[in-house]
Amino acid sequence: MGPEVYRSVLTSLAGDKRIEVAGELVRGAGRGIVLRDDEAESKQKIEQAFASAGLQVPMLKDVLASLRIDQARAQKLVTLLLRDRVLVKVSDELVFHQSALQSLRQQIVAQKSKTPTLNVASFKDLLGITRKYAIPLLEYLDRERVTKRVGDERIIL
Repeated sequence: MGPEVYRSVLTSLAGDKRIEVAGELVRGAGRGIVLRDDEAESKQKIEQAFASAGLQVPMLKDVLASLRIDQARAQKLVTLLLRDRVLVKVSDELVFHQSALQSLRQQIVAQKSKTPTLNVASFKDLLGITRKYAIPLLEYLDRERVTKRVGDERIIL
C-alpha cells in the first residue's frame, strides 16, 4: 500500500473519530494517557524548566527532585515528553527542549553565510555556552546532519 493510501485511510478514520493521530502516534479513540492533576502539573513544570533554560539546561535529576511526585512517576512523565518529542535527549545527562534545539539549528544555518566552518571555541562564543554544553550539542548537530566533523572543525551542511 502506498503512502497516499495510508494517509487517506488515517484521515478517514480520524474524521470518523475511530482513531486519534498525534504526530507520528496513532491510537484507538479514547485510548490516550490520562494524567492526574498532580502529574499534569509536574509534566508542565518539567517542560517549563527546560523551555525557559534555553541551551543551558539544568540536570534532569535536579528537575525531577524538585517535583512533588515520586521519582518513578516523574521519570514516566519525562518518557512521555521524550516520546512526544517535546524534549530531546542529546546525551545521557543532557535533555533539551525542542524549541531550543530548533533555535540552535536556525543560528547555525545563519552562521553558514558568515563562515562555512565551526570549531568548539567559535561555537561556544557564538552561543555563549560552556564546553559542558558545547561538545554534546556539536555531537548532536553531527548526528542530525546539520554539521559534519572534519578533524577539529565542523563543516556546516
